Amino acid sequence: MIDTIKIYTEIDKETYDRIKSMAIVKNSVDNHKSQLLYEIINDHLDGSFDSRLSVRVDTGVKYQFVDKGYCLEIEGSYHKIVNGYNSHNGYCDLQFICENLIQMVELAYNIELPYLQNWFLQRVDIAVCYDLKKQENVKSYINSLSRCSYPRRNAKFFYDESLYLSGTTTTLKIYNKLLEFKKHDMKKFGSNKEFNLLGYMKNIDGFIRFECEIKKKMLKKVYNSEKHIEIIKVKYEDLKKVWCEEFMKILQFIKNDLEIVRGRQAVFERLQKLFKCSRANQLYYFYCSIQLNGLKDIKMNTSSSTYYRNIKDLKQAKIDFSQSYKIEEIEMFYFNPFEYKEVV
Repeated sequence: MIDTIKIYTEIDKETYDRIKSMAIVKNSVDNHKSQLLYEIINDHLDGSFDSRLSVRVDTGVKYQFVDKGYCLEIEGSYHKIVNGYNSHNGYCDLQFICENLIQMVELAYNIELPYLQNWFLQRVDIAVCYDLKKQENVKSYINSLSRCSYPRRNAKFFYDESLYLSGTTTTLKIYNKLLEFKKHDMKKFGSNKEFNLLGYMKNIDGFIRFECEIKKKMLKKVYNSEKHIEIIKVKYEDLKKVWCEEFMKILQFIKNDLEIVRGRQAVFERLQKLFKCSRANQLYYFYCSIQLNGLKDIKMNTSSSTYYRNIKDLKQAKIDFSQSYKIEEIEMFYFNPFEYKEVV
């Protein structure tokens, strides 16, 4: 399904002034030279569930618009605006989504905007959710992804939560939908009594989400265009194909045979990669205490729950914390998105 999109078009000065008069204007001025360095004109339209649609106007220089001289950008998730969530029950018709977002802006500012034929696509997110039935399966699979290295990608891993892989043409995200919802979207519902918040959270408890942000550089490649990507020419099948190809490239690098690490520096680096900073530091100090005082002494002077939790995490990270301890294999949840049925 399609989630967040960013679209743009050329507008005239009258439309530009109309939106600017109702928007938030931020600028930077060099007082010494009395020169305007830059100006950002932005506004937000709030949806039924406090989901926002960004509306921004600028000069046409950004997109080489020379006819009317100004541009309008719209960015947001129609799915979230309508439903309040973006895990399932989504939309795959880009033209339908764009027409509705454009109409929302027209009504909000009491203006007429160009027809869809004159709108262009800057970026689009294609997302698919899968139901792994329970939270433990989602965490197990996501944690298994920390074992990989990804060529030409800036990887950010968050234990139990997500893996982000940013690139110049696409950004890939694999994350725990329930934890992501609690962190970013749950507060938006506030006192909304019409939405069954507890029921929804129970429903997505085992959901894992694969999201591909397709950037303009990739869109140009797909549609063999050097300039603008016309919305009316974009097909969902083409976008889903990009999603498939990008995740196939990434998932082929997944390996579960993590090498055992020894030595303080190697252990510290492994823990920093696999866990959040505070947890990584806790485990590192625990590891150092074992090296200094021995496993038996640490077990006697540490609470049972803390001791076994730390030991479990060190085993999962395949850290040789006693220099003679046999590392046991941790069974990981097997999941292949190309063999699973997505949630609709």
